[in-house]
Amino acid sequence: MSDKSRTPGVSAPVGSGCPFHRGAGNAMLSRSPSGNLVRPHGVVGPVISSKSANVLNGDNGPVFADYFRMFPDLTPSVFNVEDLRALTVPGGPMDVANLAPDVPQENPTIPAGYTFLGQFLDHDLTFDVFSDINSKDTQPNQTRDAITPTLDLGNVYGRGPVQDAFLFDQKDGATLLFGRPDNPDGDVLRNSQGTAIIGDPRNDDNMFVNQLQLAFIKFHNQVVKDLSSSFSGGDLFTEAARRVRWHYQWLVYHDFVRRFIGDELYEKLVDNGPRYFPPGLQQIPIEFSAAAYRMGHATVREYYQVNATYSKVQIFDLHNSGTFLSPNKRVDWKYFFNTDPSVTPQGAKLFDTYVASELLQLPPVLVPGFDNPQYNGKPDPLYLSLPGRNLLRQNEFTLPAGQTVAKALGATQYTNTQLGLPASWGSTVAPLWYYILKEAKLANNGRFLGPVGGRIVGETFFSVLLNDPTSFLHNKGWKPTYGTNGDFTIVDLLRIADAYTAS
Repeated sequence: MSDKSRTPGVSAPVGSGCPFHRGAGNAMLSRSPSGNLVRPHGVVGPVISSKSANVLNGDNGPVFADYFRMFPDLTPSVFNVEDLRALTVPGGPMDVANLAPDVPQENPTIPAGYTFLGQFLDHDLTFDVFSDINSKDTQPNQTRDAITPTLDLGNVYGRGPVQDAFLFDQKDGATLLFGRPDNPDGDVLRNSQGTAIIGDPRNDDNMFVNQLQLAFIKFHNQVVKDLSSSFSGGDLFTEAARRVRWHYQWLVYHDFVRRFIGDELYEKLVDNGPRYFPPGLQQIPIEFSAAAYRMGHATVREYYQVNATYSKVQIFDLHNSGTFLSPNKRVDWKYFFNTDPSVTPQGAKLFDTYVASELLQLPPVLVPGFDNPQYNGKPDPLYLSLPGRNLLRQNEFTLPAGQTVAKALGATQYTNTQLGLPASWGSTVAPLWYYILKEAKLANNGRFLGPVGGRIVGETFFSVLLNDPTSFLHNKGWKPTYGTNGDFTIVDLLRIADAYTAS
């Protein structure tokens, strides 16, 4: 994208990695040479492994890591901004309101709660504090992942009970605090102004990820209770966190990933391991963070049943970040996961390029700074569209097109016509994120990702665990001690969390 093709008057805060979350200011970090990790207090040095970083920090301390390209040799594609705008505005080709009422949208194999479990996982892996959505040719090592790219529950534990003592009960230094006097059991800890006091503020973005945060806190506290007769002091937190992390990693590996990439590819990865993710590398592919893992946006429903009395609610009606959560809005998980055999939970929306209308017109408070004279001083609709923002990331990081990656993988290359791109589309190929969504629809009826999306997402999660020497995969023979018959799912975690009492 040339400078001339940029929309004049648009100023963009840098991105946070989570499109539901406000961008962070670039004053947080300074540029550092590629191939370095920025350590606490701004000390820049040679590359250190995440294992070394864990030794230095111990509690998921602030280690900043480069992203990388999973497919570094593939030709990049940059798309005309006006084409992106026409594709992603309200009422445009991606608006789910254009679908006929009788077109199925419920995914029968992925309950609705997995959308928000996926957001929770994203907040444990990536926090892009530097990239600029209006940039051109940004290289992965020119931005930073401001958290450790491991499934270590840093979004729950922060930097641990020494550096982030405010998260923990001083009585034992291991129990996590939650609740408030008027809602002691149904909300996270908050200050007097309603700001969530949690390991990652992004986990207060919406009510569902907030309530998952609370569930993980309660599960951890139950494990602390169970270990309190055998451990004390720092050892109590260390052992409880280790067991909680392994159970969490188990459910990601055995349940979450399988549902989203399908049984066939999952078994191939189990048997043969990743093919395109370098062994031992503890970084996140830009194809994952800027495209493939934004798959979850297509699974957001138009409306949700929250509990027995709170229904037909849209995602941004549910909870404003930084506000007190009402007790009557507490999420009843039986509507989101298979926690009750007598209730069929809502399904996530099937994968497709149609997305919830609400995501095409985000509340301006979520993405400030995009006012444009062309729109009478109001925000440019391209920047209020979550799909629009996703596709601008394609241009920023000069990702390869969907067909380009499909060809490299030896997978079916769908044409623009098959992908449903409008006749006015000014390119012979499709953006990677858009392609991945439609590929899932064409290859698997929208129930799970196709060969391109599944390969990127599956290899990333497998590699995150395989390349982390502290993960459960490096403890051969370990089985969950919570759960059922040696297995552990998100349903087991929620059951334990729901039964947890602070006394």
